[in-house]
Amino acid sequence: MPASRLSVAVLWHMHQPDYIDGDTGLPRMPWVRLHALHSYADVARITREIPGARAVLNVVPSLLRQLEAAVAGAEDPFLVLGRPHPADLDMEQRRALVRDFFSFHHGRAFPDLPRLKELWTLRDAKARTVPDDRVERFTTQDLLDLQVGFHLAWCGPMLREHKLVLELVAKGGAWTQQEKTDLFAVLHAHLTAVLAEWRAAAKSGQLEISCTPLNHPILPLLCDSDAFLEAVPGGNIPVAPFRYPGDAWYHVRTALDETERVLGVRPRGMWPAEGSISETALRVFQAAGVEWVATDQHVLEASCALTGTGPGPGRHFQPWRWGGAGVPAVYFRDTGLSDAIGFRYQHATADEAVNELIGHLETIRTSLPAGGDYLVPLILDGENPWEGYPGSGEAFLREFYERIAAHPDLQWRTFSEHLDAGGAVAPLKAVRAGSWIRADFTTWMGHPEKTRGWDLLTAVRDRFQPHLEAAGALIDVTLGDGRVVSAPDPAKVGPGCDGDLARAMAAMADAESSDWFWWYGDDNPTDYAREFDDLFRGHLRNVSRLMGVEPDPAIARSILDDGGHR
Repeated sequence: MPASRLSVAVLWHMHQPDYIDGDTGLPRMPWVRLHALHSYADVARITREIPGARAVLNVVPSLLRQLEAAVAGAEDPFLVLGRPHPADLDMEQRRALVRDFFSFHHGRAFPDLPRLKELWTLRDAKARTVPDDRVERFTTQDLLDLQVGFHLAWCGPMLREHKLVLELVAKGGAWTQQEKTDLFAVLHAHLTAVLAEWRAAAKSGQLEISCTPLNHPILPLLCDSDAFLEAVPGGNIPVAPFRYPGDAWYHVRTALDETERVLGVRPRGMWPAEGSISETALRVFQAAGVEWVATDQHVLEASCALTGTGPGPGRHFQPWRWGGAGVPAVYFRDTGLSDAIGFRYQHATADEAVNELIGHLETIRTSLPAGGDYLVPLILDGENPWEGYPGSGEAFLREFYERIAAHPDLQWRTFSEHLDAGGAVAPLKAVRAGSWIRADFTTWMGHPEKTRGWDLLTAVRDRFQPHLEAAGALIDVTLGDGRVVSAPDPAKVGPGCDGDLARAMAAMADAESSDWFWWYGDDNPTDYAREFDDLFRGHLRNVSRLMGVEPDPAIARSILDDGGHR
């Protein structure tokens, strides 16, 4: 006999690293603003508009901070480049326009905005570097159309219903400077609606708010960089280990505080950065009062293999707990279904995609033992997939929510709702450190470029510790297993605190983000590798300067050039 009713939980992870330049206080890259225009408010709004729908909205405080800054008027380089009339731009600025203003999903934007396809054909250079003779092909009107068309391409469902946006899309090109000015005013007004929509969705009870540690660090590697070896014995790790479990606690505690400050609710659960967990990281979550965390099903399989046991009939469709009472329950995402939503269903119609998804869920339900309270965790990026979906994914999301809400044998639940229902939490004998990517940490450590980044990070963090100690800015934190670790004091150097030491701690936390290490190496190529490299080293440089010491000269050298890796 199958399980009577199967719960489904979906978590949308909203994340961008901190692009704020410590020297200027302004963002170096535009992705927070552009994703806010495209999907941030829409994902929450669509959930709220479907009766019976539930979802978990997971936010990273580094994103919340930058959204607040954008609303307050902080302008990224793309906005600065997009505002002036092209006739007032010099050659370098024109080159930057032609280089960067095609950064959108061509397959979805070109059919709706054929003028952009004409300009792409005129550019005739797929590489990011564009020869001057190609730039000179662009007339002033071409560049004005590119400024407007680029921002129209980033408009999500809510914005595409706005009267002005509809008119500009219908016009198709030959846009004016005044129309662009009016559009930018509409876009900025939309930015102010994002956090309001998130707060409203959380207040409605349809969205559970969860968060990720403050600046999206790989928590197990902050606790002890040797955690890398649990999945890759004999792997290439830095000679000098990074061991600051207190920093891990700081990222968790301040993330809870910041999310509550901005969105009005204190999260009960967390999606650790990249679903990364370890036994020490779980003790850190326990010390901060976190009730649940989530990772990938392959981490469960690897953990069970340590003790020679299988996950059992409930597999990853139930929460597990390692370490006894008080340690967070762990949910393990269904890898196949989560990745299908994130990467595959965009190529099908909404009806076809949801039919397949419902079919898989019905098969899961009939395969589970009767009487259990099971849940399928669907966890994925909440912003990037919709660029590739027709209509930015609105039709899929509505069909997805409605079909499960109306299904006699399926129901929506959040993770906290599932825990509150009192279902069994299976005991887990051991946890093997890992992430949602290959159940290891090779995306952030192991390559020579990544190792060089960790070398710089460790050296600066080691140098920073005596300054925190001398200022009385460290506190003792007792982990759930009784260990006492030294941690930066959020009351003295946390977000919102003033003074150079607090600003140095903010820069240190920025440098501990996973995002910089994601782009080092050869596994995640990007046109913006040098911008990411410069941001990482800039954060390290600012820690030193705010401590009043001269930065290590090694920080001035690009990691991408050091050793000839690129």
